[in-house]
Amino acid sequence: MGIEKVRVSIGSASVLGLDVSIKPKDPPTTCYLMTYIKGHCSANCAFCPQARGSDSSTEKLSRVNWPVYPIEEVVNKLKNLPVDKSFKRICIQTLNYPNNFVDIIDIVNKISHLYNGPISVAIPPLSKERLKELKRIGISRVGIALDGATPEIFNEVKGSEVKGPYHWDEHFKCLKDALDVFQEGHVSTHLIVGLGETQEEILRIIMKLHELKITVALFAFTPIKGTKLEKMTQPQIFDFRRIQLGRYLIVSNILSLEDFTFDDDGTLIKINISREKLRDIIDNSDAFMTSGCPGCNRPYYTSRPSGPIYNYPRILSNNENEEIFNLLKEHIN
Repeated sequence: MGIEKVRVSIGSASVLGLDVSIKPKDPPTTCYLMTYIKGHCSANCAFCPQARGSDSSTEKLSRVNWPVYPIEEVVNKLKNLPVDKSFKRICIQTLNYPNNFVDIIDIVNKISHLYNGPISVAIPPLSKERLKELKRIGISRVGIALDGATPEIFNEVKGSEVKGPYHWDEHFKCLKDALDVFQEGHVSTHLIVGLGETQEEILRIIMKLHELKITVALFAFTPIKGTKLEKMTQPQIFDFRRIQLGRYLIVSNILSLEDFTFDDDGTLIKINISREKLRDIIDNSDAFMTSGCPGCNRPYYTSRPSGPIYNYPRILSNNENEEIFNLLKEHIN
C-alpha cells in the first residue's frame, strides 16, 4: 500500500492550496514535506518538539506547524500548481523511526514524475548503500544536521546525555560518505547558534566543514514549549549577526580563521575587513538571508514575523541593511 500521509509545513500548504486560511507574508520558495508517523520521533533531541521525550505537539518542527495531509492530495496539488507558484525545490524532512527509509523512497516515487525541480532530503545518518539508493531514485542532495558545534554540545543535546541514538563520529562519517556519493556542493549540514558554544568554536567547525566542501546552514536556537530546552533563551541578535558574517566570509573564501580575533572566552571581538567591505557585503550579498541549500528561504523557522528576524527569507530592506551595518561596524578593523 505504501505511505498514505505526509506532513506539510504550513507555509508550503498555503502555497499548494491545501490551506487557504493563511497567506504567508513571505511564502516559502521550497516545498517542505515531512515523513509521517503516529507519535514522536525515536530520537530525543533536546531542542526538538518531535523528540521522543518531548511534550510538544507532533504538528511542530521548530516554531512551524506541519499539519498532516493524505499523500495523494499533496501529489495532486503539486501536479496542478500554477507556474507562478512553482517551488525552487522540494525538501523532505525525515524523522527517525524504523521504516523511515522506505517512506522516503515511497514519497519520492510519488512526486518525482510530476516535479522537474531538485528534490532534497534531510536525514538521520544512513549507510552508504542507502545513500546510493537515494541518489539512484533522483535525490539531488542530502542534509545531515550536526546541530551542535562541538562533540560535547552535540552529545548534550542529541547524543547519550539525552539518551539519543546519535554520535558525533557517526554523523561525520555519514557526511563524508554522502560527499563520496553526491559529490561536493550537494551535501549540507545545519548548526544551531546558541546551544552554549563559543563563537570561536562555531567558526572553527564552520571552517572545518567548508574545507570538507560541506554546505553549512545556520539557525538560531529557538525555545519550544514542551522540549527539554524550553526555558533556554534565544541568542542575542548581535551575536547571531557576527556568526552570520563570519560564516559568509569563510564559505566565500574571503577570510580564514586567522582573520578573526577572539578573547580568552572565545568571544569574537574583531574581524579583519574594512567598513567599506562590510557595507558591500550587507548591500550586495545573501550573508544575512537563510543559508543552506539553493532555493531554500525557510521563512520564520526560528523567528517571529514581528522580529527579531535571524535568517531573512527575502532581500533585506534599506533600513534592515542599515541596522545590521550599525550593529557590526565597531567590530571590524
